[in-house]
Amino acid sequence: MAMNFSETLFDSAIGGDRRALAKLLTIAEEGGSMRAYDKKSSWILGVTGPPGAGKSTLIDRLASNWSEKGESIAILAVDPSSPVSGGALLGDRARMVFSDPSKVYFRSVSSRGSSGGISNGVRRMVEVLQGLGWDRILIETVGAGQGEFAIASVADRVMLVEGPDRGDIIQAEKAGILEIADIIACNKSDLPGSQESANSIKEGLSFSEGAPEVISVSALKGSGLDDLVDRLDQITPNPDRLLMRSAILLDSILADRMRRRPSYEGAMQAMASRTIKPDEAADMVEFDDGRI
Repeated sequence: MAMNFSETLFDSAIGGDRRALAKLLTIAEEGGSMRAYDKKSSWILGVTGPPGAGKSTLIDRLASNWSEKGESIAILAVDPSSPVSGGALLGDRARMVFSDPSKVYFRSVSSRGSSGGISNGVRRMVEVLQGLGWDRILIETVGAGQGEFAIASVADRVMLVEGPDRGDIIQAEKAGILEIADIIACNKSDLPGSQESANSIKEGLSFSEGAPEVISVSALKGSGLDDLVDRLDQITPNPDRLLMRSAILLDSILADRMRRRPSYEGAMQAMASRTIKPDEAADMVEFDDGRI
């Protein structure tokens, strides 16, 4: 019954029914039963960066640019999740002012505590959007910490958005985010001192082999946008980054499967009460042994 329902939704969604698409993505996000879709060759961009860097506005600009050329755009904005309800907390949709809602599909997604703000549900949602034939899929995630590596497991290419503050890029360097970024968009180029910041970033990366390209752009004013669009399309797969992304994806799937095992909750409770050691708890989950 559930499978037939999702197939009905799929047929409606491919015909342009946004309500059916929303329901279908909810089923995917929650891990419901769905048929295997023939994934079409969608273009998937992951966007990460520190709060306040202007990620949402820049994504809005990019979506508007591509939709005006007749391309279908879907945006998944991964928000921090409420510890009480599990729902998304932010409202990125309110900041989407340049793109036409009738041409761009926007969906806020709760991270549900997943490492890097990317839950396995997002991966399944991307597969649904691919099956429906969306041309470009953009995934926005919050923050620029170590956990943001998870975005790379879903995207074909990753863009790190930085503001004029040089301190942001230093934090990204410490976290290793630059290892997964294919391009750096130095946003807010309309502000004083922004070009100096962009030059400083370029200089800092000049000694790194295979360092990502740095592009100055102003999401607010629209300057530098055409150059960024061209450079994004010119990105070619990097073998080292592809290997890293495959490892991240595999780790994410394995961790999700472990959390779903019946023994997982018991192992956590036993660890919390100091009844068993961490290694013993890991063995308990790994071998799905309910004994404590």
